Amino acid sequence: MILNINNLAFSLLKVTIIGSGIAGSSLYYMFKKAGHNVKVIDPRIRRIFPSLIHSLLLVDKDVYLSKLALDFYKEFNIETKEFPSFTIGKIDEKLIKLWEEYGVKIEEKIIFNSKGIYAVGGDRLVYIKRMIDGVPIIKEKASVIKKGNTAIAKINDKYIESDIIILAAGPWNSQIFSVPTKSYYCWASLTLTQDSKLDRMFVYDYELNFYSRPFLGLGIRTAIIGDGETIEAKPCQRIKVDPEEVMTRARKRLGKLRVIYTSGEFCEGTPDMRPAYGRLLDNLYFIGGFDGYGAEVGPGVARLLFNFITKGEEDKDYIVDRFNGVKDFKIGKEPHEL
Repeated sequence: MILNINNLAFSLLKVTIIGSGIAGSSLYYMFKKAGHNVKVIDPRIRRIFPSLIHSLLLVDKDVYLSKLALDFYKEFNIETKEFPSFTIGKIDEKLIKLWEEYGVKIEEKIIFNSKGIYAVGGDRLVYIKRMIDGVPIIKEKASVIKKGNTAIAKINDKYIESDIIILAAGPWNSQIFSVPTKSYYCWASLTLTQDSKLDRMFVYDYELNFYSRPFLGLGIRTAIIGDGETIEAKPCQRIKVDPEEVMTRARKRLGKLRVIYTSGEFCEGTPDMRPAYGRLLDNLYFIGGFDGYGAEVGPGVARLLFNFITKGEEDKDYIVDRFNGVKDFKIGKEPHEL
């Protein structure tokens, strides 16, 4: 069966989404609002953090994705809480102007005895667990079977009737179907701090290479600090990390820090460490490669995929076809950052 992508907007679809993380959940809300019949399959073996960072302070066109994501959160009443941020390091003037075009108010300040960019309106926590928990799921593992140039979604021995199937399983995508992504472990540490303002602001330090974000946002002496080494590994492997590698750098800027707890999850990267979406088979679509930036760019990429499926619109900067011919690659550094 070959679907005519230009006619999909005029008919109700049976949509099967594999994965109920940020991408799968965003697509569920979009397709459901448009009146389509949507099933979401997810065994829910991945930990869902209560809140994640959403930032407009990304690079180039990824700022546009982040704005699309913010529009999504507002459209579907996903709770967010805004905080100021302080960015240390060399920033191109064109990038500062781009952030200001998207509504971020910026001024130079000295904080932590360091000169940097103080931004208001660019950063927030998104209460992502509430969004994901609002999606009804079939709590099972799914598989995808290729038949000619079409795909069939299957749970155990049961086939799921679908007009389209969307692979949105994050680091599990490459285990379910052949896609140009790899999984890796990303982590951060909850810390006690000597400065309570760290629980009321974000810090992006591109000189010492760490970030700090509020834990609860109540002004208590805690913060979540990260940006350690990425560790390429398959999902659910046991990974042990030493947070001191990051803490040593962060202490140079923030003073005394004591690690309470270190935790992480598996992320998914593409060959160029940029998000990707597109069609893999006539009825099989893919979305992924968020590189730990799912809350920033995930709903934005989901909007691109939704428009691709229902309207035939294509954004070549993010289309998965750009990786045709790539056989292997190494996980690199996220180009969302400076």
